[in-house]
Amino acid sequence: MSLKGKRVVVTGGSKGLGLGIVKRLCAEGANIIMTYNTGDVAEAQKAAAEAGVEFAAYQADLSDMDQVLKLADEINQFPDVYGLVNNAGICYFEDFFSISQESYDKTFNVNMKAVFLLTQKITEKMVERKIQGRVVNFSSITAVSGSATQVHYGAAKSAVSGFTHMAAEALGQYGITVNAIMPGPTPTKHNSDYLKLEDTKKELCSRMPMRRYGEPSYIADGVVYFLGEGAAWTTGVLLPVDGGYLAK
Repeated sequence: MSLKGKRVVVTGGSKGLGLGIVKRLCAEGANIIMTYNTGDVAEAQKAAAEAGVEFAAYQADLSDMDQVLKLADEINQFPDVYGLVNNAGICYFEDFFSISQESYDKTFNVNMKAVFLLTQKITEKMVERKIQGRVVNFSSITAVSGSATQVHYGAAKSAVSGFTHMAAEALGQYGITVNAIMPGPTPTKHNSDYLKLEDTKKELCSRMPMRRYGEPSYIADGVVYFLGEGAAWTTGVLLPVDGGYLAK
C-alpha cells in the first residue's frame, strides 16, 4: 500500500528530524499536517508544493496542555487522518542535581504527556471513522542507555517506550498499530554544535559498530516502514535506528 493520498500528522516538523520526515513523506505522496512551536514552515511547505501534496501547519507549544487539546481538535477537523508521527521533543543537558521541577515538568509534558493526549484524541476519531491508522512515537536510545546529563529526558523517553507497548495493546483491536523509533546520534541543525565536538564524536562513534553518525533520512526510512503496508502486522515494536549503538 502506497502512502499516496494518506493524511499524516507530524509533530515538530519545522526542523531537525521532523523536517526530514516531512520531506520524505511528501516524496511518498502523503498529505501533511505539520505542527511546530518554533522555526519556519517555508521549507516544509515548499517540499509539499513540489510534491503536489496537501499541506497544513499549526503552531502550538506542546508543553501547554490547553494548546495540545486545541491542536487535537484542529487536527480532527480533517476527516481522513491516517497517521500520527509523535516526533516533537525537547532535551535539556543538565547536571542531575541542577534539574528543576520546571525543567522536569516541561520535559515530561512535551516528550510524554503531549504524546499521550494527541494519540488518545486522534485515535479516538480514527476509531469513530473506522480508519485503521498508524501511530509512530519517538523514544530514544537514551531510554535504554543511561546519560548522566539527560536523566529527565531519558526517563520521559522510557515512558514513551512503555506507552507504545500499552497503546498497541489498547488500539490493536481497532486495527490501529502503535510503534516507536529509537534514534541514535544523528546530526541536525538543532544538535550539530554538540555532536561535531571531536571528543563527543569520538566517544559516540566508538560505541557504534557502524562507526559513524546517522542521517535524518535513515530515521525517515523507519517512519515510512511503520506507516506502510509492510508493517500492517507489526505493533508494539521499539525500533532502534542507531548504527548498532544499543548492540554493545
